[in-house]
Amino acid sequence: MEVFDFSKMPIEDIYKLIGQSIVSAIPEAWKRAAAYAEIEEDDNGLTYGTYTPAIKPQEERYFEPADELYFLFDELRRRFRQPGQAPWVKARFTLYPDGHFDLDFTYLP
Repeated sequence: MEVFDFSKMPIEDIYKLIGQSIVSAIPEAWKRAAAYAEIEEDDNGLTYGTYTPAIKPQEERYFEPADELYFLFDELRRRFRQPGQAPWVKARFTLYPDGHFDLDFTYLP
């Protein structure tokens, strides 16, 4: 099993690797793609992805991301954690073909 350590990497590089992971997992031209992470307090969780194919923009398809994607999201979670505040439990990284992205988090009350 590979061990991923992104703790010393600049956050911009983490965003870039998430984007590259999404792009490399999609087998066709696409209009929008998103990677999702759900991570529980004990660091158990999952990642998955969806995309809108360029040739059928009314559809949404799933893709299987690389294992490293979970660890990239886990590193983001660690970095965004604030003292006295619960960390986020869900994240969505939405990528567009021009390289722009949106990053959204869900926190439990």
